[in-house]
Amino acid sequence: MTGRAKSSTLLLPALALAATAGLAGCSGDPTPTPPPPADTGVVHLPTSVPPTTDSAGHRIEPLPVPGAAVAMSQERIRGLDYSFAKPVGWSKADRDLSPKPDTLVQPDDDGVRAFIAVERPIAIGSHSLSEVVDGLRSGFEAKGLRPLAATERDVAGYHAMGIVVDQSDQVRDVYYVVAYTEQVHAIRLTYDPSHPEALGVFRAVLDSWSWG
Repeated sequence: MTGRAKSSTLLLPALALAATAGLAGCSGDPTPTPPPPADTGVVHLPTSVPPTTDSAGHRIEPLPVPGAAVAMSQERIRGLDYSFAKPVGWSKADRDLSPKPDTLVQPDDDGVRAFIAVERPIAIGSHSLSEVVDGLRSGFEAKGLRPLAATERDVAGYHAMGIVVDQSDQVRDVYYVVAYTEQVHAIRLTYDPSHPEALGVFRAVLDSWSWG
């Protein structure tokens, strides 16, 4: 309704000019020559620019976005207060990691160097999500690593902040950290950045996430 009202209002001056010109023609007066159109210049429409820092001011590491859709099975991997769909071609597995994760899936193809692990949830107490993430970042920095941020996103209705850490040229960790029921969950992808296909699987896992 508002758009129509504005359009009608804008048409009123044009209709009035047309009526005046018609009346002038009927009276025998010569029709006035309309003035040449004025150059209004170039109109620049606003464009969407991806953020370069997260909400805490940390620089975002741009991650490639694979175009191929990821096939997900009907089977769900269940952990403490969450579940997610199992990617086709990936299976639940155990790895010698410290601390031991709550759940872990990895590709059935041994040639693909990647896995997705969900750390066991820890109590967040009175700390905000941003404070928890800053604590994780400080832990990486104490080891001589240089953590960056990943673009923030939603995980099943809860805000998640991301961390990107390069352990070496062949090993990159991408964490999404989210607080649920006063506990923090760290969801981690470890992969070889020269084979970014695992990022698409990671995003599909996060998209399929559910709580409870």
